Amino acid sequence: MTHHTITTSIGDQLIERKREIANSIFSELATSYPDLYVEERRNDSLPYFVKLIELIGNGLLKGESFDSHSKDWGKEVGKLASGQGVPLNMSISKVSLYKKVVLEDIVLHNNDTLAKDILLEITHDIDQSFTTMISAFCEAYSEYADEQLKISEEKYLSLSTPVVPIFSDLAVLPLIGHVDEVRGEMMAEHVLLECKKLSIHQLIIDLSGVYEVNPLFQQGIMKLIDSLKLLGIEPILSGMRPEMSIEFVQMGINISTIKIYQTLNKAVEAH
Repeated sequence: MTHHTITTSIGDQLIERKREIANSIFSELATSYPDLYVEERRNDSLPYFVKLIELIGNGLLKGESFDSHSKDWGKEVGKLASGQGVPLNMSISKVSLYKKVVLEDIVLHNNDTLAKDILLEITHDIDQSFTTMISAFCEAYSEYADEQLKISEEKYLSLSTPVVPIFSDLAVLPLIGHVDEVRGEMMAEHVLLECKKLSIHQLIIDLSGVYEVNPLFQQGIMKLIDSLKLLGIEPILSGMRPEMSIEFVQMGINISTIKIYQTLNKAVEAH
């Protein structure tokens, strides 16, 4: 039998026995991870393993690279696993188990016709495919981590920059702590959305809780002020300490056109 005939035959066999091999993968996982792979999960897990066997079988059958399909499968499973809180190292360790089951099945059903050189070549192709899957796992986990970081930042922002309604058209934004470039960008977006949602016409930006002033903070405040004006919302400043006003002047930032009050109470009383 020629090399092509053998690999085609193996591809056919894998596709034909895909459910059997998928069940073997699940059983191996149940042995290695008994708390995770209980029998009740079998029916939910099998479609992913069947799809894995199909892409390997089709790659051998057609004699073409199946890296792109492996990457798609890895991204899909990696996204699912990361969302379920499965550690990345565990997802990667399972790849060796998948490969072991597939290769053992190939050897078991082709022992008489499978020459060592052909087995090595098939093993190399399958190895490459699983390496692609691992890369896709890592990519999926990285994207998930970025998404979670963004969600955490948004939650932090909503807590650290609350827009508090005082009257029907007046609200207060009490700023606390350090405002860096990232927080400044997110702050402006969050505050503008909140003001629009609350139909605010005037916003008091209270600076009494800010103890560190730098150019990024000043730029962030001015961007917020300019954005509020564009939306027809009047910005009002309160709680500005003397050293803060000096730094605004030194930076060449003109705040003379903005209403400024010594304390938040005075700003609220005036409106």
